[in-house]
Amino acid sequence: MAQAAAVGTVSEARVNSFIAQVFLVMSIGLLITALVATTVTTRIEFLIRMATSPWIPFGLFIIQIIVVVAISGAVMRMSAGLALLLFIFYSALTGVTISTIFLVYTQEQIATVFWITAGTFLLTSIIGLVLKRDLSSSGSLLMMLLIGWVIAWTISIIFFPSGTFNWMLNFIGIALFVGLTAYSTNMLKQMGQQLDAHPARGGLIVLGALNLYLNFINLFLLLLRVSSR
Repeated sequence: MAQAAAVGTVSEARVNSFIAQVFLVMSIGLLITALVATTVTTRIEFLIRMATSPWIPFGLFIIQIIVVVAISGAVMRMSAGLALLLFIFYSALTGVTISTIFLVYTQEQIATVFWITAGTFLLTSIIGLVLKRDLSSSGSLLMMLLIGWVIAWTISIIFFPSGTFNWMLNFIGIALFVGLTAYSTNMLKQMGQQLDAHPARGGLIVLGALNLYLNFINLFLLLLRVSSR
């Protein structure tokens, strides 16, 4: 019994270590994004050009999609170092793309919404971690809802850029990414329990950090949009 308890303790410690490393990598990504976005704001000409020319944001968006697909699809085959470098690169690109928010919102507003997002994200993550129920069955539903939301969001931007439908999608998106955050953190717990000596553990840490990072950034941007009205 003592030996079994010791094994359980070690396993729990490794799970906690895995989760802590995921959140650490995610935090590094957020820090890089913030630093890059702040730096870009000092380049006024480039900032205005990016805000007025659709091709620069579109090109950056395509590159970001390629990086996300590369990490998600090849994380089991690439080294942990390469996965981390790709994640850092993605975080820097995100900093460039979201830097235009400084042209629309005040620094005080951005800072306030950031801390609201951090608090919401932390609370939701804790719920996902302490929840005894396995949320894996909810993954397919959340992904279908996300796809539907993205399609609706695209349509609203084209046809209803400032209408009630677009405004309602902000709140739907907030609820969706809160749910995805709880799901992602719950899945981290499940992954950690099976990855004690997994050869791709380092890459999976980066993949988990990327999922949390995307949830945080999208939640932040949606809350920022809501705060402007």
